Amino acid sequence: MELSAEFSRVLRCKAVSQTSDTIYSDKVYLPSSFLSSLLDSRNRTNNQDSAHNQSMVARHRQLSQTRPDTNNASDYAFGDSDQLPSPLIFRLVRRSAVSPSEKAKHAVRKAVYCGVREFSSEEGHVGVPEWLMHDAGLVTGDSVAVEFVRPEKGLFAQLQALDVAAKLVGDLRALLEAHMRFKLTTLAVGETFQVPVGGMDRPLSFSVVALEPMNVVDIVDTDLSVDIVHADGSVINSQMDDDSIGELVPGVAHNVDVAGGQSRIFQLHIPAQSKSTDVVVTCQSGGDVSVCASRLVRNVGILDNTWFDYSLPSKQPKRLRIEHNELPSGSNNIYVSIIGFATTTRATVEVHFDAQREPESTVLAETALEAGPNESVCTNCGSNVPKDRFIMHQTVCERHNCKCQHCPRVFKRGSVEFEQHWHCDMCTEAGDVNDRDKHIYFSHTPRACSCDPAHMYPSVVELAAHRRTECPERLIECQYCHTNVAQGSLATTAEAILRGQREHEWSCGSRSISCVKCKAYVPIRQVKTHMQLHEMKEQRARANIVPCVNRECTRERGDNPLGLCAICFGPFYSGQHDPDNQRLLKRLARNMHSQLTSGCGSKQCRNLHCASGRANASGDVVPLTQTAAAAMLIPVLKAYAPLATATNGHLTIDYSDIDLHLCV
Repeated sequence: MELSAEFSRVLRCKAVSQTSDTIYSDKVYLPSSFLSSLLDSRNRTNNQDSAHNQSMVARHRQLSQTRPDTNNASDYAFGDSDQLPSPLIFRLVRRSAVSPSEKAKHAVRKAVYCGVREFSSEEGHVGVPEWLMHDAGLVTGDSVAVEFVRPEKGLFAQLQALDVAAKLVGDLRALLEAHMRFKLTTLAVGETFQVPVGGMDRPLSFSVVALEPMNVVDIVDTDLSVDIVHADGSVINSQMDDDSIGELVPGVAHNVDVAGGQSRIFQLHIPAQSKSTDVVVTCQSGGDVSVCASRLVRNVGILDNTWFDYSLPSKQPKRLRIEHNELPSGSNNIYVSIIGFATTTRATVEVHFDAQREPESTVLAETALEAGPNESVCTNCGSNVPKDRFIMHQTVCERHNCKCQHCPRVFKRGSVEFEQHWHCDMCTEAGDVNDRDKHIYFSHTPRACSCDPAHMYPSVVELAAHRRTECPERLIECQYCHTNVAQGSLATTAEAILRGQREHEWSCGSRSISCVKCKAYVPIRQVKTHMQLHEMKEQRARANIVPCVNRECTRERGDNPLGLCAICFGPFYSGQHDPDNQRLLKRLARNMHSQLTSGCGSKQCRNLHCASGRANASGDVVPLTQTAAAAMLIPVLKAYAPLATATNGHLTIDYSDIDLHLCV
């Protein structure tokens, strides 16, 4: 069924720059005049509907005189149509001709469907993401008809994965759900969209095979049932199935051959009761490898890892030690990568659980002890030699031994160790001459991160540290959508900073869900706190604790005439004799009147019955008039009126009916 367009306008197409918001998204940028024209068109339609509605109601009244069983006239109402629907969905139809060869080359579709991000485009132009332009066979400057359509909400979608790498994704459904929630507005049969996957070099491609109830559906705020199939028609298993990833078994030595610049990846299951895990790699053929491990990144590499050992070739074996407290609760699998350097290397990989840590060397430095009274220090080797043998020792020592000019090490003349001894010219690192290339590559080769190509890091080690910490492309497991995604840019709000959340988690946690107890809509990131409030109220009810009358307070009610807690009653306390509570009520009235008209002055106040709270919440800085404030006081003072007529201290006040909001 073809969707009818309710509004259409021809614009020039242009590509939008790729940012974190636009890449892989189907949302376009439209000019502000487009929104004005759309609203005018809707208003004209509403006027016509209203006239039609009035004629139908009049017709109903005529029928009701002869047919009393006629339905109510409200059945003919069309509802409130003054507002635009959400989301706004548009169809882009190419106006310029498409040659048969171009259509065959690009598989050009007749139309593509999209949402709108902003009405901020250049006048007469529509900004379209590059992938959507390619899917529609559009180029910059083409004329396109932008048509406003309203497809039905989607019920079912069958997607076909076009990449074998889709089998490597642990939870493909969760990945698709998160991508469609943030990036897509519609799905159309025949459409191909891409989904970025953390830890993979390129995104996965998916084709829309079938949809219900239409060939084009709205997927915003809908419960969409999704079937995912592979290119051969088989259902994709959510478990990882890749022959290129081996498995490490504790107590078994694994021999692997790793070419220079290549890697071998293994999966390692760590028992929950294990306190520590050691991965030991020993090079057998004189080559060298680096060892890296990660919990999230399957394609573990030099830059993307959590645990690493970049030590030089002369330092064997390579060792990773993973403590149990470094793994999140419930996480038992990690991925270990053996990465070759320069030449093909045969290495042996072993895994040990709860192995005793090797004691660190107690030798602090190769320095000679202070010479005794009958000893002299050899100027060649630095040894303490008895004075009666000093001349003979020094003669033999200078003939057979030589000292390094840069460090205190002494070598035998002509030995292989002396010939291969090496010092870095740019730092204090020393070792074997075979260590030079790897040390220069890791410690003195500037590299740029893909998140900011203009910024160069002085070494691979510092770049890897950036990728493990503050890089926006660093993979995290979102605590809300439970997918492995890039953490995003730094947060800009105080709450996000206090929560330690980056761009993705802050945006993902902003989604609202309905509380199962009170049915209120609560942001996902505040659900835990919200449920704790329910638990606190239930505990208070079980303990028969009577709360403070002040609706802005949650403390226990104190023994005072106003029914407030000790903290809230403090400003109203007075030592003067006041048997009829007249002075107390006057203090209450003055305090509330000042709060309503002038405010408490706190920038953190959120009390809507306070001038400061209203200004902080909505920016409304216009204070209440004296008359309006007095009118709001009357219900509270009437509720407290029995205080003035209390006899023998017996009050007949129903505190539950008092709507009192005091700043605390």
